[in-house]
Amino acid sequence: MITLATMIALGLAAGLHGALYGAYKDSPHESFLMRRFVREIAVAVTIAFALPWVYSPTTTQSAFVLYLAVFALTRIATEFWKLFVRVEPQGEFRIPTQIHWMTGVVHNPVLRLALGFGFLASIFGIGALGTLVSDSWPRALHGLVVGLSIGIAEAIAGGYKDGSIEGFSWPKFAKSPTFGALGGVIASGHTADDVFLLLAAIGSMRMFLELLFKIVVREYAPGKFRSMTGPFTEWVARRRLFLTPYALTWLLYVLLSSHVTW
Repeated sequence: MITLATMIALGLAAGLHGALYGAYKDSPHESFLMRRFVREIAVAVTIAFALPWVYSPTTTQSAFVLYLAVFALTRIATEFWKLFVRVEPQGEFRIPTQIHWMTGVVHNPVLRLALGFGFLASIFGIGALGTLVSDSWPRALHGLVVGLSIGIAEAIAGGYKDGSIEGFSWPKFAKSPTFGALGGVIASGHTADDVFLLLAAIGSMRMFLELLFKIVVREYAPGKFRSMTGPFTEWVARRRLFLTPYALTWLLYVLLSSHVTW
Protein backbone atom coordinates (compact mmCIF):
# COMPACT_ATOMS: atom_id res chain seq x y z
CA MET A 1 0.00 0.00 0.00
CA ILE A 2 1.32 3.42 -1.00
CA THR A 3 1.45 5.90 1.88
CA LEU A 4 0.66 9.61 1.72
CA ALA A 5 4.32 10.42 2.34
CA THR A 6 5.31 8.30 -0.66
CA MET A 7 2.69 10.03 -2.80
CA ILE A 8 4.04 13.45 -1.83
CA ALA A 9 7.60 12.33 -2.62
CA LEU A 10 6.51 11.02 -6.02
CA GLY A 11 4.68 14.28 -6.63
CA LEU A 12 7.82 16.25 -5.85
CA ALA A 13 9.85 14.10 -8.23
CA ALA A 14 7.29 14.28 -11.04
CA GLY A 15 6.90 18.03 -10.63
CA LEU A 16 10.65 18.52 -10.53
CA HIS A 17 11.06 16.55 -13.75
CA GLY A 18 8.61 18.81 -15.59
CA ALA A 19 9.94 22.00 -14.00
CA LEU A 20 13.54 21.20 -14.92
CA TYR A 21 12.62 20.37 -18.49
CA GLY A 22 10.64 23.59 -18.86
CA ALA A 23 13.40 25.70 -17.34
CA TYR A 24 16.02 24.13 -19.59
CA LYS A 25 14.20 24.69 -22.87
CA ASP A 26 12.66 28.12 -22.16
CA SER A 27 15.27 29.95 -20.07
CA PRO A 28 17.27 31.34 -23.05
CA HIS A 29 14.03 32.84 -24.37
CA GLU A 30 12.22 33.91 -21.19
CA SER A 31 14.98 33.79 -18.56
CA PHE A 32 14.51 31.53 -15.54
CA LEU A 33 11.05 32.16 -14.08
CA MET A 34 10.91 30.90 -10.51
CA ARG A 35 7.12 31.24 -10.34
CA ARG A 36 6.67 28.79 -13.22
CA PHE A 37 9.26 26.40 -11.80
CA VAL A 38 7.51 26.36 -8.41
CA ARG A 39 4.07 26.20 -10.05
CA GLU A 40 4.91 22.95 -11.82
CA ILE A 41 6.06 21.33 -8.59
CA ALA A 42 3.09 22.68 -6.61
CA VAL A 43 0.60 21.34 -9.15
CA ALA A 44 2.26 17.90 -9.11
CA VAL A 45 2.31 17.72 -5.30
CA THR A 46 -1.34 18.80 -5.13
CA ILE A 47 -2.31 16.10 -7.62
CA ALA A 48 -0.29 13.49 -5.74
CA PHE A 49 -2.00 14.47 -2.47
CA ALA A 50 -5.52 14.46 -3.96
CA LEU A 51 -5.30 11.39 -6.20
CA PRO A 52 -5.86 8.72 -3.48
CA TRP A 53 -8.98 10.61 -2.33
CA VAL A 54 -10.36 10.94 -5.85
CA TYR A 55 -9.61 7.42 -7.09
CA SER A 56 -9.35 4.74 -4.41
CA PRO A 57 -7.34 2.15 -6.45
CA THR A 58 -4.44 4.62 -6.32
CA THR A 59 -3.04 3.13 -3.11
CA THR A 60 -2.66 -0.31 -4.74
CA GLN A 61 -0.54 0.91 -7.66
CA SER A 62 3.22 0.68 -7.89
CA ALA A 63 5.40 3.71 -7.27
CA PHE A 64 6.47 3.60 -10.95
CA VAL A 65 2.90 3.86 -12.22
CA LEU A 66 2.07 6.63 -9.75
CA TYR A 67 5.19 8.59 -10.71
CA LEU A 68 4.11 8.50 -14.36
CA ALA A 69 0.44 9.15 -13.58
CA VAL A 70 1.18 12.23 -11.49
CA PHE A 71 3.51 13.53 -14.20
CA ALA A 72 0.86 12.92 -16.88
CA LEU A 73 -1.90 14.61 -14.86
CA THR A 74 0.39 17.56 -14.15
CA ARG A 75 1.10 17.98 -17.86
CA ILE A 76 -2.62 17.74 -18.65
CA ALA A 77 -3.45 20.33 -15.97
CA THR A 78 -0.78 22.80 -17.07
CA GLU A 79 -1.65 22.40 -20.76
CA PHE A 80 -5.31 23.01 -19.91
CA TRP A 81 -4.31 26.17 -18.03
CA LYS A 82 -2.06 27.50 -20.79
CA LEU A 83 -4.29 26.70 -23.76
CA PHE A 84 -7.76 27.28 -22.40
CA VAL A 85 -7.58 29.60 -19.37
CA ARG A 86 -4.45 31.76 -19.21
CA VAL A 87 -4.40 35.06 -21.08
CA GLU A 88 -1.02 36.43 -22.15
CA PRO A 89 0.24 38.67 -24.99
CA GLN A 90 0.82 36.60 -28.11
CA GLY A 91 2.95 39.04 -30.11
CA GLU A 92 6.27 37.42 -29.20
CA PHE A 93 5.17 33.93 -30.21
CA ARG A 94 5.33 32.34 -33.66
CA ILE A 95 2.95 29.57 -32.57
CA PRO A 96 0.26 30.90 -30.16
CA THR A 97 0.35 29.56 -26.62
CA GLN A 98 -3.44 29.94 -26.37
CA ILE A 99 -5.84 27.76 -28.30
CA HIS A 100 -6.16 29.05 -31.84
CA TRP A 101 -8.32 28.44 -34.87
CA MET A 102 -7.78 29.06 -38.58
CA THR A 103 -8.75 32.71 -38.12
CA GLY A 104 -6.45 33.29 -35.15
CA VAL A 105 -6.35 33.00 -31.36
CA VAL A 106 -9.64 32.19 -29.63
CA HIS A 107 -10.28 34.99 -27.14
CA ASN A 108 -13.85 34.20 -26.02
CA PRO A 109 -13.41 32.72 -22.50
CA VAL A 110 -16.57 30.61 -22.68
CA LEU A 111 -15.59 29.11 -26.02
CA ARG A 112 -12.04 28.49 -24.77
CA LEU A 113 -13.36 26.63 -21.72
CA ALA A 114 -15.74 24.61 -23.88
CA LEU A 115 -12.84 23.58 -26.10
CA GLY A 116 -10.83 22.79 -22.98
CA PHE A 117 -13.48 20.45 -21.67
CA GLY A 118 -13.55 18.84 -25.12
CA PHE A 119 -9.81 18.28 -24.73
CA LEU A 120 -10.37 16.54 -21.39
CA ALA A 121 -13.30 14.55 -22.78
CA SER A 122 -11.12 13.23 -25.60
CA ILE A 123 -8.65 11.82 -23.06
CA PHE A 124 -11.51 10.29 -21.08
CA GLY A 125 -12.94 8.84 -24.29
CA ILE A 126 -9.69 7.12 -25.22
CA GLY A 127 -9.51 5.72 -21.70
CA ALA A 128 -13.06 4.40 -22.06
CA LEU A 129 -12.21 2.77 -25.39
CA GLY A 130 -9.34 1.00 -23.68
CA THR A 131 -11.78 -0.78 -21.38
CA LEU A 132 -13.39 -2.41 -24.43
CA VAL A 133 -10.25 -4.40 -25.20
CA SER A 134 -10.88 -8.05 -24.44
CA ASP A 135 -9.29 -9.46 -21.28
CA SER A 136 -8.13 -12.41 -23.39
CA TRP A 137 -5.60 -10.17 -25.16
CA PRO A 138 -2.03 -10.25 -23.87
CA ARG A 139 -1.52 -7.37 -21.47
CA ALA A 140 1.34 -5.97 -23.56
CA LEU A 141 -0.93 -5.86 -26.63
CA HIS A 142 -3.58 -4.11 -24.55
CA GLY A 143 -1.02 -1.52 -23.50
CA LEU A 144 0.18 -1.07 -27.06
CA VAL A 145 -3.37 -0.35 -28.29
CA VAL A 146 -4.06 2.15 -25.49
CA GLY A 147 -0.71 3.88 -25.90
CA LEU A 148 -0.99 3.99 -29.68
CA SER A 149 -4.49 5.46 -29.42
CA ILE A 150 -3.50 8.32 -27.12
CA GLY A 151 -0.36 8.87 -29.21
CA ILE A 152 -2.40 9.22 -32.41
CA ALA A 153 -4.78 11.62 -30.65
CA GLU A 154 -1.85 13.77 -29.48
CA ALA A 155 -0.28 13.68 -32.94
CA ILE A 156 -3.52 14.90 -34.53
CA ALA A 157 -3.82 17.72 -31.99
CA GLY A 158 -0.17 18.68 -32.38
CA GLY A 159 -0.39 18.42 -36.16
CA TYR A 160 -3.20 20.94 -36.14
CA LYS A 161 -1.69 23.25 -33.51
CA ASP A 162 1.79 23.42 -35.06
CA GLY A 163 1.10 22.29 -38.62
CA SER A 164 -1.20 25.21 -39.35
CA ILE A 165 1.79 27.50 -38.66
CA GLU A 166 4.90 25.61 -39.77
CA GLY A 167 3.50 22.99 -42.14
CA PHE A 168 2.65 19.31 -41.66
CA SER A 169 5.45 16.77 -41.17
CA TRP A 170 4.89 13.01 -41.23
CA PRO A 171 8.09 12.23 -39.24
CA LYS A 172 7.01 14.70 -36.55
CA PHE A 173 3.47 13.28 -36.61
CA ALA A 174 4.78 9.74 -36.07
CA LYS A 175 6.67 10.58 -32.86
CA SER A 176 3.69 10.58 -30.48
CA PRO A 177 2.11 7.33 -31.76
CA THR A 178 5.50 5.60 -31.61
CA PHE A 179 6.32 6.67 -28.07
CA GLY A 180 2.71 6.34 -26.97
CA ALA A 181 2.76 2.69 -28.05
CA LEU A 182 6.10 2.17 -26.29
CA GLY A 183 4.78 3.86 -23.15
CA GLY A 184 1.67 1.68 -23.22
CA VAL A 185 3.70 -1.53 -23.48
CA ILE A 186 5.97 -0.43 -20.62
CA ALA A 187 3.00 0.53 -18.45
CA SER A 188 1.18 -2.74 -19.15
CA GLY A 189 3.82 -4.62 -17.18
CA HIS A 190 3.15 -2.56 -14.07
CA THR A 191 -0.62 -2.16 -13.73
CA ALA A 192 -3.87 -4.00 -14.40
CA ASP A 193 -5.95 -0.82 -13.95
CA ASP A 194 -7.06 0.74 -17.26
CA VAL A 195 -7.06 4.29 -15.87
CA PHE A 196 -3.48 4.03 -14.71
CA LEU A 197 -2.48 2.18 -17.88
CA LEU A 198 -3.57 5.22 -19.89
CA LEU A 199 -1.98 7.77 -17.55
CA ALA A 200 1.30 5.85 -17.32
CA ALA A 201 1.40 5.52 -21.12
CA ILE A 202 0.93 9.30 -21.41
CA GLY A 203 3.62 9.90 -18.81
CA SER A 204 6.24 7.76 -20.54
CA MET A 205 5.30 9.15 -23.95
CA ARG A 206 5.79 12.74 -22.83
CA MET A 207 9.02 12.00 -20.98
CA PHE A 208 10.60 10.20 -23.95
CA LEU A 209 9.47 12.82 -26.45
CA GLU A 210 10.82 15.67 -24.37
CA LEU A 211 14.12 13.94 -23.66
CA LEU A 212 14.96 12.67 -27.14
CA PHE A 213 13.70 15.52 -29.27
CA LYS A 214 14.08 18.58 -27.04
CA ILE A 215 16.81 17.91 -24.48
CA VAL A 216 19.18 15.65 -26.44
CA VAL A 217 18.91 17.64 -29.69
CA ARG A 218 21.64 20.27 -29.66
CA GLU A 219 20.59 23.91 -30.02
CA TYR A 220 16.91 22.97 -29.90
CA ALA A 221 14.61 25.99 -29.64
CA PRO A 222 10.88 25.70 -28.85
CA GLY A 223 8.88 26.32 -32.02
CA LYS A 224 6.55 28.73 -30.28
CA PHE A 225 9.26 31.41 -30.22
CA ARG A 226 9.99 33.53 -33.27
CA SER A 227 13.77 33.28 -32.92
CA MET A 228 16.02 30.24 -32.61
CA THR A 229 18.27 32.21 -30.23
CA GLY A 230 16.66 33.85 -27.23
CA PRO A 231 17.65 37.24 -25.79
CA PHE A 232 18.79 35.76 -22.45
CA THR A 233 22.04 34.34 -23.82
CA GLU A 234 23.55 33.90 -20.35
CA TRP A 235 21.07 31.07 -19.75
CA VAL A 236 22.46 29.05 -22.66
CA ALA A 237 25.33 28.15 -20.33
CA ARG A 238 23.56 28.46 -16.98
CA ARG A 239 20.79 26.05 -17.91
CA ARG A 240 23.25 23.17 -17.80
CA LEU A 241 22.74 23.32 -14.04
CA PHE A 242 19.30 21.80 -14.63
CA LEU A 243 20.65 18.70 -16.37
CA THR A 244 22.02 16.81 -13.34
CA PRO A 245 18.79 16.90 -11.28
CA TYR A 246 16.86 16.19 -14.50
CA ALA A 247 19.02 13.10 -15.05
CA LEU A 248 18.30 12.01 -11.47
CA THR A 249 14.56 12.07 -12.18
CA TRP A 250 15.29 9.74 -15.10
CA LEU A 251 17.33 7.52 -12.83
CA LEU A 252 14.28 7.31 -10.58
CA TYR A 253 12.24 6.26 -13.64
CA VAL A 254 14.69 3.44 -14.37
CA LEU A 255 14.88 2.25 -10.77
CA LEU A 256 11.12 2.26 -10.25
CA SER A 257 10.52 0.47 -13.56
CA SER A 258 12.85 -2.41 -12.69
CA HIS A 259 10.01 -4.47 -11.22
CA VAL A 260 7.72 -5.78 -13.98
CA THR A 261 4.66 -7.89 -13.15
CA TRP A 262 3.75 -9.55 -16.43
